Amino acid sequence: MNLKLIEKLPPALISIGNDLITALPNCEVYLVGGAVRDLLLERNTKDYDLVVRQVDVKKLEDYLANKGKVNLVGKTFGVFKWQPENWTEEPIDVALPRTEHILSGTGEYRDFAVQSDSNLAIEEDLERRDFTINAIALNLANGELIDPNNGQIDLKNKTIRAVGEPTVRFNEDLSRTWRGLRLACQLNFTIENQTWEGIKLLSRQASSGKNENGDWLVPREIIAREFLKTLIANPVQCIELMDETEFLNQLLPEVVAMKQAPQHPEFHSEGNTFEHTKLALAAFGTKTWQEFFGNTKPSLNVVLGTLLHDIGKPLTLKTPEEHGVDRIRTDNHDIEGAKLIPGICERLKLTSYVDAEAGQIDPSLVAWITEKHLLLVHGKPDILKPATIYRYFLKNEINGLALQQLIFVDSHATITTDGRILTDNLKRLRERIVEIVSTLPTGKLNLLLNGNDLITTFKLNPGPQIGELLKNLEEAQLENKIKTKEEAIEYLRKILTT
Repeated sequence: MNLKLIEKLPPALISIGNDLITALPNCEVYLVGGAVRDLLLERNTKDYDLVVRQVDVKKLEDYLANKGKVNLVGKTFGVFKWQPENWTEEPIDVALPRTEHILSGTGEYRDFAVQSDSNLAIEEDLERRDFTINAIALNLANGELIDPNNGQIDLKNKTIRAVGEPTVRFNEDLSRTWRGLRLACQLNFTIENQTWEGIKLLSRQASSGKNENGDWLVPREIIAREFLKTLIANPVQCIELMDETEFLNQLLPEVVAMKQAPQHPEFHSEGNTFEHTKLALAAFGTKTWQEFFGNTKPSLNVVLGTLLHDIGKPLTLKTPEEHGVDRIRTDNHDIEGAKLIPGICERLKLTSYVDAEAGQIDPSLVAWITEKHLLLVHGKPDILKPATIYRYFLKNEINGLALQQLIFVDSHATITTDGRILTDNLKRLRERIVEIVSTLPTGKLNLLLNGNDLITTFKLNPGPQIGELLKNLEEAQLENKIKTKEEAIEYLRKILTT
């Protein structure tokens, strides 16, 4: 009997297991899947799956319903989603041991029939799982580990290996190819050769394959979830693994196109736009990032914005040889790239995934920070008007921080031949932000007049003119040209009469 692992589990989960064993005599309760993997790796987890043997399914369902809330949405696949009383984590998946049988054989998501059997050996249940490191069970009664596929060895060797023959396993469910990439990035593991070859072989089908009805074999929402989880876990490794398979070419051809977009070597000695983008993605893990942003991790919007911030360069590329320009130019690439982003987010259903820490994709925000990421290239911090700095970085602090972070990684990844440190511009900008905040009693600008005031005072109709006048008012207040409501009215009256 080995209870040391069990003692590392949350006390509430230990209690849940003990209650199950006590209430359902002769049953066996196993913790399985990612929770066991993370327990062995000493990683935090919120994803708990239980397999219960030697119990009638109706008795199990009745017990679960009596001890909490049961969601039957997964019952078709032999799984009860259970929210026990006083359990504050995500619902627990509770299932009988089961086998899965392929239906069409196309690898379509969940294209299998499930056969539950309370008498099925736990080893047989584990044999149907995706990767060896996810195919380990922990007996909650005695702490015994059941590991028929040597998953513990692969954990020790930091290896991602499919259970059984990789192409067979992936053809059962093509989304497993994506899961292999995600696990490699989340755990910093290496994908075993045969497993890697299986992923490469099936990556085109997993990303672009359709069934006879024209539906994606792997729904875009599933790809969005796996892609964004992988990207946020290790941005550079994610893009490199996708690039070595068909995933990047099939799903994000705009990113692949950056390989064919050279940059002027005086300003970008790091190489082409694709290499620049990888360097930008690597900047999140640098000491300099910590100096600027502390332990703040980038949001999904910032990481995606970094990946896509230069996708306009291939579209705007002009070279001396082809276009007769003085040097390699990509004028307006920021604007043209921003135009593509809403379409990419819609095409890949990227807004469908929400991460508890990194947030949710906001296509308009990703497009906005992409469009504005050259702000400090177009105008140095000391010549920017206070109103411009306020509007971009203080009016909406979340958006302003996202823009600062994209400017940082872009600058950090821009390697000039003369050794200039371009992040110094961001340092000066942040000093100016502090200066502006110090002039605002509440840290925010309280406009002396609002839109209704303008409509009433000047007999104006609602429309764009109101917004422009408020911008003028905002600028005048930040530059201390006006300090009272009366001065504000007179200031705007002059603008209206000129």
